[in-house]
Amino acid sequence: MEAKQIRQLARDHLSGNWAVSIGVAAVAVLLGALIQGSSFLPDVETYQEIFSSHRWGGAFRVSLSGGFLGLAAFILGGVLELGYARFLLKQHDGETPEFNELFSQFDRFGTGFAQAFLRKLYTLLWTLLFIVPGIIAALSYSLTPFILAEHPELTASQAIRRSKEMMDGRKMDLFILMLTFLGWSILAALTLNLGNLVLNPYKNAAMAVFYREASRPEA
Repeated sequence: MEAKQIRQLARDHLSGNWAVSIGVAAVAVLLGALIQGSSFLPDVETYQEIFSSHRWGGAFRVSLSGGFLGLAAFILGGVLELGYARFLLKQHDGETPEFNELFSQFDRFGTGFAQAFLRKLYTLLWTLLFIVPGIIAALSYSLTPFILAEHPELTASQAIRRSKEMMDGRKMDLFILMLTFLGWSILAALTLNLGNLVLNPYKNAAMAVFYREASRPEA
Protein backbone atom coordinates (compact mmCIF):
# COMPACT_ATOMS: atom_id res chain seq x y z
CA MET A 1 0.00 0.00 0.00
CA GLU A 2 1.34 3.42 -0.95
CA ALA A 3 1.94 6.19 1.57
CA LYS A 4 -0.90 8.25 0.11
CA GLN A 5 -3.37 5.41 0.67
CA ILE A 6 -2.11 4.85 4.22
CA ARG A 7 -2.58 8.52 5.08
CA GLN A 8 -6.09 8.47 3.61
CA LEU A 9 -7.04 5.45 5.70
CA ALA A 10 -5.57 7.14 8.78
CA ARG A 11 -7.77 10.18 8.18
CA ASP A 12 -10.80 7.93 7.68
CA HIS A 13 -10.16 6.22 11.02
CA LEU A 14 -9.71 9.58 12.75
CA SER A 15 -13.01 10.86 11.39
CA GLY A 16 -15.36 11.36 14.33
CA ASN A 17 -12.55 10.54 16.77
CA TRP A 18 -10.39 13.65 16.46
CA ALA A 19 -11.16 15.07 19.91
CA VAL A 20 -10.31 11.96 21.90
CA SER A 21 -7.37 11.16 19.58
CA ILE A 22 -5.85 14.61 20.11
CA GLY A 23 -6.31 14.30 23.87
CA VAL A 24 -4.76 10.83 24.07
CA ALA A 25 -1.84 11.79 21.82
CA ALA A 26 -1.15 14.95 23.84
CA VAL A 27 -1.02 13.03 27.13
CA ALA A 28 1.03 10.26 25.51
CA VAL A 29 3.61 12.78 24.28
CA LEU A 30 3.82 14.46 27.70
CA LEU A 31 4.41 11.09 29.38
CA GLY A 32 6.94 9.85 26.85
CA ALA A 33 4.73 7.39 24.97
CA LEU A 34 5.32 8.24 21.32
CA ILE A 35 4.86 5.15 19.18
CA GLN A 36 7.46 6.45 16.73
CA GLY A 37 10.04 6.76 19.48
CA SER A 38 10.15 8.83 22.61
CA SER A 39 12.97 10.64 24.33
CA PHE A 40 13.67 10.90 28.05
CA LEU A 41 15.77 14.03 27.56
CA PRO A 42 14.40 17.38 28.80
CA ASP A 43 12.82 19.68 26.22
CA VAL A 44 14.94 22.19 24.32
CA GLU A 45 13.16 24.99 26.17
CA THR A 46 14.54 23.62 29.44
CA TYR A 47 18.12 24.05 28.23
CA GLN A 48 17.37 27.48 26.81
CA GLU A 49 16.10 28.62 30.18
CA ILE A 50 19.14 27.18 31.93
CA PHE A 51 21.64 28.93 29.68
CA SER A 52 19.76 32.25 29.64
CA SER A 53 19.38 32.38 33.42
CA HIS A 54 21.59 34.77 35.39
CA ARG A 55 20.94 32.95 38.65
CA TRP A 56 22.56 29.55 38.99
CA GLY A 57 20.03 28.61 41.68
CA GLY A 58 17.13 29.13 39.28
CA ALA A 59 18.98 27.26 36.54
CA PHE A 60 19.60 24.35 38.88
CA ARG A 61 15.91 24.15 39.81
CA VAL A 62 14.90 24.15 36.13
CA SER A 63 17.47 21.49 35.28
CA LEU A 64 16.42 19.31 38.21
CA SER A 65 12.75 19.66 37.31
CA GLY A 66 13.46 18.73 33.69
CA GLY A 67 15.48 15.74 34.86
CA PHE A 68 12.67 14.46 37.09
CA LEU A 69 10.09 14.89 34.35
CA GLY A 70 12.39 13.19 31.87
CA LEU A 71 13.02 10.29 34.24
CA ALA A 72 9.29 9.86 34.85
CA ALA A 73 8.67 9.83 31.08
CA PHE A 74 11.43 7.24 30.63
CA ILE A 75 9.95 4.97 33.30
CA LEU A 76 6.30 5.33 32.28
CA GLY A 77 6.74 5.75 28.53
CA GLY A 78 7.15 2.07 27.69
CA VAL A 79 3.97 0.77 29.30
CA LEU A 80 2.01 3.76 28.01
CA GLU A 81 3.22 2.93 24.50
CA LEU A 82 1.39 -0.38 24.82
CA GLY A 83 -1.79 1.37 25.91
CA TYR A 84 -1.48 3.91 23.11
CA ALA A 85 -0.96 1.10 20.60
CA ARG A 86 -4.16 -0.59 21.82
CA PHE A 87 -6.01 2.70 21.46
CA LEU A 88 -4.74 3.15 17.90
CA LEU A 89 -5.60 -0.40 16.89
CA LYS A 90 -9.13 -0.14 18.29
CA GLN A 91 -9.55 3.12 16.42
CA HIS A 92 -8.26 1.44 13.25
CA ASP A 93 -10.60 -1.54 13.67
CA GLY A 94 -13.70 0.64 13.94
CA GLU A 95 -14.21 0.26 17.68
CA THR A 96 -15.03 3.27 19.83
CA PRO A 97 -11.68 4.33 21.34
CA GLU A 98 -11.73 5.47 24.96
CA PHE A 99 -9.25 7.79 26.62
CA ASN A 100 -8.52 5.40 29.50
CA GLU A 101 -7.19 2.83 27.00
CA LEU A 102 -3.90 4.69 27.29
CA PHE A 103 -3.58 3.49 30.90
CA SER A 104 -4.94 -0.03 30.35
CA GLN A 105 -1.60 -1.86 30.30
CA PHE A 106 -0.13 -1.03 33.70
CA ASP A 107 -0.39 -4.69 34.70
CA ARG A 108 2.34 -5.24 32.08
CA PHE A 109 4.65 -2.54 33.40
CA GLY A 110 7.76 -4.73 33.24
CA THR A 111 7.17 -5.75 29.63
CA GLY A 112 6.40 -2.18 28.60
CA PHE A 113 9.52 -0.81 30.25
CA ALA A 114 11.68 -3.61 28.85
CA GLN A 115 10.55 -3.13 25.25
CA ALA A 116 11.15 0.63 25.36
CA PHE A 117 14.53 0.26 27.09
CA LEU A 118 15.76 -2.46 24.72
CA ARG A 119 14.63 -0.56 21.62
CA LYS A 120 16.45 2.56 22.79
CA LEU A 121 19.54 0.57 23.76
CA TYR A 122 19.78 -1.37 20.49
CA THR A 123 19.14 1.77 18.44
CA LEU A 124 21.81 3.65 20.39
CA LEU A 125 24.35 0.88 19.89
CA TRP A 126 23.70 0.84 16.13
CA THR A 127 23.86 4.63 16.03
CA LEU A 128 27.32 4.51 17.60
CA LEU A 129 28.47 2.73 14.46
CA PHE A 130 26.91 5.33 12.18
CA ILE A 131 23.70 7.32 11.81
CA VAL A 132 22.23 5.20 9.01
CA PRO A 133 22.40 1.87 10.93
CA GLY A 134 20.70 3.63 13.83
CA ILE A 135 17.85 4.77 11.60
CA ILE A 136 17.51 1.27 10.15
CA ALA A 137 17.41 -0.20 13.65
CA ALA A 138 14.73 2.26 14.79
CA LEU A 139 12.61 1.33 11.78
CA SER A 140 13.13 -2.38 12.42
CA TYR A 141 11.87 -2.16 16.01
CA SER A 142 9.05 0.31 15.36
CA LEU A 143 6.19 -2.22 15.34
CA THR A 144 7.06 -3.65 18.77
CA PRO A 145 4.37 -1.78 20.79
CA PHE A 146 1.63 -2.86 18.37
CA ILE A 147 2.80 -6.47 18.49
CA LEU A 148 2.79 -6.51 22.30
CA ALA A 149 -0.60 -4.78 22.39
CA GLU A 150 -2.08 -7.68 20.37
CA HIS A 151 0.07 -10.51 21.73
CA PRO A 152 0.40 -10.20 25.53
CA GLU A 153 1.92 -13.67 25.68
CA LEU A 154 5.14 -12.43 24.06
CA THR A 155 8.12 -11.07 25.93
CA ALA A 156 9.72 -7.78 24.98
CA SER A 157 12.61 -9.53 23.23
CA GLN A 158 10.28 -11.82 21.29
CA ALA A 159 8.20 -8.84 20.12
CA ILE A 160 11.32 -6.99 19.02
CA ARG A 161 12.43 -10.02 17.00
CA ARG A 162 8.98 -10.31 15.43
CA SER A 163 9.06 -6.60 14.55
CA LYS A 164 12.39 -7.11 12.81
CA GLU A 165 10.93 -10.01 10.83
CA MET A 166 7.81 -8.05 9.86
CA MET A 167 9.88 -5.04 8.80
CA ASP A 168 12.13 -7.12 6.58
CA GLY A 169 11.67 -5.54 3.15
CA ARG A 170 9.38 -2.83 4.54
CA LYS A 171 11.80 -0.42 6.21
CA MET A 172 12.04 1.82 3.16
CA ASP A 173 8.25 1.89 2.90
CA LEU A 174 7.96 3.17 6.46
CA PHE A 175 10.80 5.64 5.95
CA ILE A 176 9.04 7.07 2.90
CA LEU A 177 5.76 7.25 4.83
CA MET A 178 7.43 9.26 7.59
CA LEU A 179 9.06 11.54 5.01
CA THR A 180 5.63 12.45 3.65
CA PHE A 181 4.89 14.08 7.01
CA LEU A 182 8.06 16.19 6.92
CA GLY A 183 6.38 19.26 5.46
CA TRP A 184 3.63 19.10 8.06
CA SER A 185 6.25 18.74 10.80
CA ILE A 186 7.98 21.91 9.60
CA LEU A 187 4.66 23.78 9.61
CA ALA A 188 3.92 22.46 13.10
CA ALA A 189 7.29 23.75 14.31
CA LEU A 190 6.43 27.20 12.93
CA THR A 191 3.35 27.23 15.17
CA LEU A 192 5.53 26.70 18.29
CA ASN A 193 4.66 23.00 17.99
CA LEU A 194 0.94 23.61 18.56
CA GLY A 195 0.33 21.98 15.19
CA ASN A 196 1.64 18.73 16.64
CA LEU A 197 -1.58 18.43 18.61
CA VAL A 198 -3.19 17.43 15.30
CA LEU A 199 -0.14 16.01 13.54
CA ASN A 200 0.84 13.44 16.20
CA PRO A 201 -2.49 11.54 16.21
CA TYR A 202 -2.46 11.64 12.40
CA LYS A 203 1.06 10.17 12.15
CA ASN A 204 0.39 7.49 14.72
CA ALA A 205 -2.94 6.54 13.11
CA ALA A 206 -0.91 6.05 9.94
CA MET A 207 1.48 3.82 11.90
CA ALA A 208 -1.49 1.67 12.97
CA VAL A 209 -2.52 1.32 9.32
CA PHE A 210 1.05 0.39 8.40
CA TYR A 211 1.14 -2.26 11.15
CA ARG A 212 -2.17 -3.78 10.08
CA GLU A 213 -0.93 -4.01 6.49
CA ALA A 214 2.39 -5.52 7.55
CA SER A 215 0.66 -8.13 9.76
CA ARG A 216 -1.69 -9.36 7.05
CA PRO A 217 -0.88 -13.01 6.14
CA GLU A 218 -0.85 -12.21 2.45
CA ALA A 219 1.29 -9.06 2.93
